[in-house]
Amino acid sequence: MEHSDKNLLTANVSKLGPCWVPIYESPVGFNVQHFEAAMLNIIHQPNINSTVIMRADILRENVFDPDEGDTTFTSKIANEIPEFQTDDDSKLLLRDLKDIKVRQIPDVPDIQFTKRHEIVRRVIPRNPFKDYIINQTCLMLTDNKKNSLVVYIPHIDSVEETPYYLPPVYGIGILYNDFKVSVHYLPFGFETPNGKEFTLLKSMTEQDRPIRIALRLLSTATKHSQGRKAGYEKRVNHDLVVPQTNFQNQYITLKKKYLDYFMNNWGESTDPRKHVFEDIAIAAFIIEYWKLNSFEPEKFEFRDLGCGNGLLVHILILEGYKGKGIDARARKSWALYPSEVQNCLLEQIIVPQILLDQQPMPSDVAASIQKQQISTTAEFPKNTFIIGNHSDELSCWVPLLGYPFIVIPCCSFGINGVRKRYPPRKNMAYKTPPSTYKALVDHVEDIALMNGWLVQKEMLRIPSTRNAAIMSCKKIPVLTNEPEHIKRIRLLDIIALEGGADGWVENSINLMKSEPKKH
Repeated sequence: MEHSDKNLLTANVSKLGPCWVPIYESPVGFNVQHFEAAMLNIIHQPNINSTVIMRADILRENVFDPDEGDTTFTSKIANEIPEFQTDDDSKLLLRDLKDIKVRQIPDVPDIQFTKRHEIVRRVIPRNPFKDYIINQTCLMLTDNKKNSLVVYIPHIDSVEETPYYLPPVYGIGILYNDFKVSVHYLPFGFETPNGKEFTLLKSMTEQDRPIRIALRLLSTATKHSQGRKAGYEKRVNHDLVVPQTNFQNQYITLKKKYLDYFMNNWGESTDPRKHVFEDIAIAAFIIEYWKLNSFEPEKFEFRDLGCGNGLLVHILILEGYKGKGIDARARKSWALYPSEVQNCLLEQIIVPQILLDQQPMPSDVAASIQKQQISTTAEFPKNTFIIGNHSDELSCWVPLLGYPFIVIPCCSFGINGVRKRYPPRKNMAYKTPPSTYKALVDHVEDIALMNGWLVQKEMLRIPSTRNAAIMSCKKIPVLTNEPEHIKRIRLLDIIALEGGADGWVENSINLMKSEPKKH
């Protein structure tokens, strides 16, 4: 329940005219330019206003600029219906998605607004099998002085059609007026003064959900506008490698298939609310990354090194990909998977082949692994793709194994399997000292670059602060057909620069004797 020290304004007359109902108003310390910049960003990212909403796809946009001229944009997906695969009879909840005509509001009597933006967006909820996908008009109006108005109009025709995540009104107006921001509702049937819906809004209290939504909208608008005034710069940019739409559509599909079962049948002591959502999201990203880079399921295999609970392996295999997960310790959750997945989960330690080629293992070490299972990278197929999902001791090794890869670092280790804290990159101008995690991520990226990979980096949309992914499926052009002996020399040089890998096998064996980490 949200609480407010602001007084309800429903008994007053709205600044937007008699057919509107004012809800809340707040004095602010930013100007109209800050407000418009913040609100335009929120229009493109409606998830800022509601956790129920995943994203908005912009279908059309009209921009009215007296200096630069007017522009019009219509997306190629405007007439397409979103598709999400399911393994049951569930149906997407949709309102009339072919309606992309811009909707309007009545003229505001006391302010001479002109159009700045007309946007029609498609609002995609996080669970479109539970909440409706709708189209929505977004208007930004200005009088080129000190007033600006943003209006949201869902493409529905009655209170009964209103999705759960919206208030049951024809339109929502957020007004900047002389250093005040206010929220106003335009009820259905506004053409009839003091109609049923108008009267109902007037009678609502702070406890009613539409009023609480208004308070949240006001809070978000003022907070983000103040951030614009303070010069806030977004620290993290997502969707640099895989387009947001591709990832999120795949995520919705996988979540529908796998979420409920594993939330109710989690075999680990860790919190399923984190790990299940996280692995589903990682699986969605990897699948879309493979599609973008033409990794056809029948033409390659994956190896998930340090696979932990095995859920990622399970999802990828059931989605038609071939591969195996390897970890020094089996997990209770492995028994939850079907036999075709269990057969692909291996309790082994991983030894890069170059370590065995350079120097034979000491006799005591060799004896200790006679009864242990060991996997060398030389056993991987030539068409292998390496996954290092929070792979800890293996994170720095993944870019050195010679295969296309994605690695999501977590805890910081050296290539000898011992904990190590890496210093920040040299000759970098940092506003604030980088975290230990960022230093690790940068170091893994640097290792990949030294080994000749064309590196890409993405901040994944997962419920974890350790969400940086480093990946590559191509070497730089001059190294594409590099002789094997040259590759080997470079790899040995990198290992030497990293301080050597002495003790890797021994430390890996010790992992088999210890409890798994619970991150």
